[in-house]
Amino acid sequence: MQPIAVGMKREAGLEWLADLPAHAVLDTVARLDGALRRRVQFRKQGKDCGFPKSKKKFVNEAGIYCVGQATEISNREATLPKIGRIRLRGGDAPEGRLLAARVWRDGDRWLISAQFECARPAPMEATGVALGIDLGVATLVTAFDGAGFDEWVAPKHLRHAQKRLRRAQRVLSRRKKGSARRHAQARRVGAIHRKVRDRRKDLPHQISHRLTAKADVLKVETLNVRGIVRNRHLALSVADAGMSRLVTFCDYKADWRGRRVEKIDPWFPGSQTCCMCGSLHREMKNLSVQTMRCDCGNVMDRDRNAAMNHYWYGEEPRNRVLLGATRVENGNHVDDESARRSCHLPVPIVETRILTIMTAYESQ
Repeated sequence: MQPIAVGMKREAGLEWLADLPAHAVLDTVARLDGALRRRVQFRKQGKDCGFPKSKKKFVNEAGIYCVGQATEISNREATLPKIGRIRLRGGDAPEGRLLAARVWRDGDRWLISAQFECARPAPMEATGVALGIDLGVATLVTAFDGAGFDEWVAPKHLRHAQKRLRRAQRVLSRRKKGSARRHAQARRVGAIHRKVRDRRKDLPHQISHRLTAKADVLKVETLNVRGIVRNRHLALSVADAGMSRLVTFCDYKADWRGRRVEKIDPWFPGSQTCCMCGSLHREMKNLSVQTMRCDCGNVMDRDRNAAMNHYWYGEEPRNRVLLGATRVENGNHVDDESARRSCHLPVPIVETRILTIMTAYESQ
């Protein structure tokens, strides 16, 4: 297919192909070849599919593909074949060999996505910290490290942009189809969606960076997000939170930094189990119940209770339950931070079985 694509530039009436980067033409032909091959496979499977359709104007934004041979990218500018130098605004370019790049238009902006061959980053030094992480809709992340909690509230970017989005879409619906004003208004609507999409990406990047830099082991719950979004009362909030993306970012950043992500069983009753005595509370299945109230005297926020249970996930039950008198027996019913911290010891990273916990409690 490549010689045919190169020879087309010399045919009469197709001289304009020489104005495009050579690899952009080859990539287009390669994509068409892949679509035709998949069409043949579908027809062999008995599936009825038509001929591949070309991109529609104003529906799919324009873009070009170029390889690293004639492309250079630095922190402030990029050199593209047939185009020349263009200014860039964004983060610093990675140090490594440029493999390929793609330039496309997204709403009111031109973007470039590049692939670099870089050296694997050196693992970070061990911190000896484990984190139990609970994911939620109101509080996006609740992390417990054995001594305290780190919490991030879900920002709800789409909900905050819905008012502007409704107005922009209402104006778009009044524009005449095919007109220039409709096309311009469609770009304004796309710009709002792009801002929401970029903000959704930014927060998981920040949280995953802090979590993987702090702890050697991340014990994260795995949620069936696809099943949760079927609930029409939770679909928008769950999609707006981006919990699956956060776990994905933690996975690859932990791999870069020499950390370990331990996935918790989706059926593990972290929110329904009392972190003090281990008793099960079925009423906590109701998401409207925000406080865990146990007969042992434990009164705690459901997200913090789940984060503590995730912190102890994988340890033997005799190593994580209270070995001393409960707060009810001590006459202390105050739900303060110091009372919660005195109930557990930090989990060592180098030892999965905490055999010295009894000695530690007896010495207190």
